[in-house]
Amino acid sequence: MTKRFDYNSVGYKAMLGVNQYIQDCGLDHGLLELIRLRVSQINGCAFCINMHVPLAKQGGISDDKIHLVAVWKEAGSVFSEQERAAIAWAEAVTWLRDADVPDAAYQSVKQHFTDQELSDLTFAVVEINAWNRLMVASRTPPAIKQDAS
Repeated sequence: MTKRFDYNSVGYKAMLGVNQYIQDCGLDHGLLELIRLRVSQINGCAFCINMHVPLAKQGGISDDKIHLVAVWKEAGSVFSEQERAAIAWAEAVTWLRDADVPDAAYQSVKQHFTDQELSDLTFAVVEINAWNRLMVASRTPPAIKQDAS
């Protein structure tokens, strides 16, 4: 599959600005990477999944969490209550079933985040959804390192 178009434009630079805001907002970088990874899995974005697995590791996320984030509901106590609430929020904001984010997801996430943190978390979900759509629409392949063996 070949790349369809070059997305390096003013819009791309604006997206980088949003990314910088999210990186500097004070939310835990590991949590942000878990959210980015889960949303990218939902959206089927190989480029973003490939990018965010090593970033999650750099953010202190264990291999167990990285491997189990796709099935976090069944992973028992692998994820903290805060992580579970954030992942559930990210899924709800990504899927928008019936054009709604369920009150249950909101009530759960509100227990773990301040209003400002919840706003920033939501912007992080919106941001990775935008990146996913950009990479999928442009058919940007993942950057795979060649095996040295």
